[in-house]
Amino acid sequence: MLSHATTYLGGRDTVDETYLLPSEEPSMTAVPSLLVSGYTEAGSGTGPGIARYELLADGVVGERQAEAVAVTNPSFMARSVMTHSVVDQSVVDHGKGMVISVEELPHGNVVALDMQTLEVLGRASSGGADSCHVAIVDDAAWVANYSSGTAAVVPLAGLLDGTAAKVPELLSHPGSGPVSGRQGESHAHQVTATAWGTVLVSDLGADRVDEYSASSRVRIVSAELPPGTGPRHVALRGDYLLVAGELDGHLHVLQRALLARSGDASVPTAGDAPVPTAEQGEDGHSWRWLFRVPLAESAAEIAASAEFFPSHIELSADGKLLYAAVRGPNTIVVLDVTGLPANPDIRSIARPPEFLRQVSSGGRWPRHFAVVRAGQGNHKLYVANQHSDQLAVFVLDERGLPEASPVQMVNFASPACVVPVMPIL
Repeated sequence: MLSHATTYLGGRDTVDETYLLPSEEPSMTAVPSLLVSGYTEAGSGTGPGIARYELLADGVVGERQAEAVAVTNPSFMARSVMTHSVVDQSVVDHGKGMVISVEELPHGNVVALDMQTLEVLGRASSGGADSCHVAIVDDAAWVANYSSGTAAVVPLAGLLDGTAAKVPELLSHPGSGPVSGRQGESHAHQVTATAWGTVLVSDLGADRVDEYSASSRVRIVSAELPPGTGPRHVALRGDYLLVAGELDGHLHVLQRALLARSGDASVPTAGDAPVPTAEQGEDGHSWRWLFRVPLAESAAEIAASAEFFPSHIELSADGKLLYAAVRGPNTIVVLDVTGLPANPDIRSIARPPEFLRQVSSGGRWPRHFAVVRAGQGNHKLYVANQHSDQLAVFVLDERGLPEASPVQMVNFASPACVVPVMPIL
């Protein structure tokens, strides 16, 4: 049988997951697979759209099993766990899953596809330009519209039955930053659910990560970053927010701090640390910036690089390692984040993440990656190298560190996103 182990490290519906691939059993009727998507339009890329590949028992990428050519510039995807409340019963009965994709266009869209056949099930407007990220939160798709600087909320039910509004619910908190040509206005780059019922929207243009209530859609607090950071993608380790700075090349670490209310002795404070001066969320928390570390062996590498541009970051399933892709030097960097206590108390002292390893990404412009555990110590890292038109597959050692060179290269034009899929049996 297939097994699926999930480790919750602070996310809600967006979580860090470990995928256990099956041993080769004659009785298997389905196998895990890997979804790959990328840019299709002239000027952006030459990709086929979205493809699904078989993942073999050893984690190697097998044959291409399905393809969706009716999706334009699908630069990011998310899996959806379908429930009776949002899908037609016949879809549930047939054991199908969904994948939700954005279409990164001047008038962006969000698209639902059958996870096995990649048949388009529904399409709706994202209400903004250059939709670049999507996450499933409760029964809705949250979409980041980069050029518009907004986050859209599209109910899955309306996406599937065609009743989605022509202009979806849009959330915005306009701002700007100091980097000319990149921070003249807000640029929403990622949406990430938390374990406490909120959604984080990283704003590359405004040097902020805005936090919204998942239910009321009200902005409750913002995590402020140093000017010129350019927050792109984030990861959550307990109450620690890890932010990849696309413009400064560093990983920033912030801590969620509960602020004591007057007369409320039950609310913990930040101990001996200074009380945060940032705005306070509705549950009495703020985000306190702690430190930053280079996403390289040294800060000198960043200073010497004309282009650095970190892209995606992701925690290992046990939360001990943080992986980062860096597009300028074409590297994968691994940091030890065990110095950030997963369950801190007032006596905990956070330590900055420590550099462990840096390897070539196996191609040019690593935009995204995924980590898959294949069982029996067989772990793989799948890297989408956008400008060299290939997916690089790395073996991870017993500590979770990538080997120096990939064990497999898979041709795929202009790849932008890789998503592991466990079939529903």
